[in-house]
Amino acid sequence: MKSVKNLLVPFIILVALSVFAAVYFIADSFAKKKVDENVEGTFTVFTCSASEITGISVRNNESGYTAVVKCSKDGAGNIVCEFAGDDYKSSEKYSQSKLLSFVNALSNFYSGTKISAEGRLADFGLDNPRFRITIETVSGTTNILLGIKSPDNQYCYLCIEGTSDVYTVEVNKENYAESRGIDFYESLIVKIDYNDVKTVHFDRKTDGLTLDAKVIVNDSGMTDFELYSPYVHGTSGYFGTMFDTLSNITIVDFVEIGAAELKDYGLDVPVYHFVFNMTNGSKTEYFFSKPINGYYYGYINGTNKYFMLSEYQLNSLDIAENVLIDPYICYCYAKDYTTIIGTYKDKSFKLELDIPSGNSIVAEESTVSLDGRNAKITDSAGRSYCSVLFESIACIKIGGVEVADKTKPSSEAELTLTFIDKNYVTTVYEFYPKGTDSYYVFKNGEYMNFYVYASEIFNDGGSDTYNYGYWRAYELLYKAITDNMNGIYDL
Repeated sequence: MKSVKNLLVPFIILVALSVFAAVYFIADSFAKKKVDENVEGTFTVFTCSASEITGISVRNNESGYTAVVKCSKDGAGNIVCEFAGDDYKSSEKYSQSKLLSFVNALSNFYSGTKISAEGRLADFGLDNPRFRITIETVSGTTNILLGIKSPDNQYCYLCIEGTSDVYTVEVNKENYAESRGIDFYESLIVKIDYNDVKTVHFDRKTDGLTLDAKVIVNDSGMTDFELYSPYVHGTSGYFGTMFDTLSNITIVDFVEIGAAELKDYGLDVPVYHFVFNMTNGSKTEYFFSKPINGYYYGYINGTNKYFMLSEYQLNSLDIAENVLIDPYICYCYAKDYTTIIGTYKDKSFKLELDIPSGNSIVAEESTVSLDGRNAKITDSAGRSYCSVLFESIACIKIGGVEVADKTKPSSEAELTLTFIDKNYVTTVYEFYPKGTDSYYVFKNGEYMNFYVYASEIFNDGGSDTYNYGYWRAYELLYKAITDNMNGIYDL
């Protein structure tokens, strides 16, 4: 049997080894914790009021560029910022609000995470930082270093030079640090008064479209546009919106583009072109690229600045021609006319109107007759059949644009519409077949450069009284007049 002494020796050795191992692992764990310790919370890394700052400079160590903003106060105590970066241009005006935003953004840093990273600054790109921000105040100078972005690209790493604590800050700090002189340019504000505009022009290379219009005042007293080339016709709200946008716009995003880079931005041969021709003989011209990654790049004649506008700001540039123009052949108001005469081959009708000012076609005071008979017939729901006819005439939609030098055919038109207004002015529309399902339209003997589909004339809407071609609407009104009972006729 072994002695107790012989048993104790191995036991003592085992205990000693266990204690040594425990001490080793505790020490190792402590050392690792000291190096990798991440502390969550709210940390004020550096903050300083703009009123205390005399200047901020940002050195981009990758490009070698330095942005400099100097700060002072005017006689009233207001902060005045002056740009003095590497690309300063005495010919440019720099925005005080943009410069002050830059100063405020890069002199106030708050963080949600603090990392103790002694000896490991390289892991965060801070041994050779992308940006060195130097903040000069009345009491001294502080250098702040910005390193790489966090793995999720939501933050970037920062430390104050001479310390080993690393913080995460919002990535927009890096966006500010990347600013160059062009980012501080004073906004370009364009305001054009339509009272001073004679004509406007739009052309685009995507389909060769060219439109010229004169500025007019419509019946509502509002500024509007009337096309005079390549044809005479009204415009739609989409056309007006394009020019309204460019007549009153503030451009804030500028781009540095060298002559060799114009092609990259689609400006070697601009795709879209707008012109405001002023009554004093001057003009304002816009040139735009095709959309690139959601933006149009452009410039204005007489300026040396290239800028960018989002597709949301310019959203009508590729709208079809027949949408940019007034969509109807002869849109009009019943109150303005006394007579409308329609013919189709050997058939005809005469709609006579007497609509007092301020009244509608269905008002009790209004008088409407078709071929001498009372035309104010409705269905049981109150829908007026004379309204169906007038609406279908006033809303004959353009089917398409076909610009050509067409002379009026020697043969008689298949259909005609003659309007006589209250000033005894007569306007005649003639419809000549274009194939089997459409018609060329002539106005007072001149080709309008439009055609309409036959459905605008002959469609039978059935119970849908808002979907009739005008000749079928005439036939419907004729039947309603003939078969009504006490002014009511139901289909």
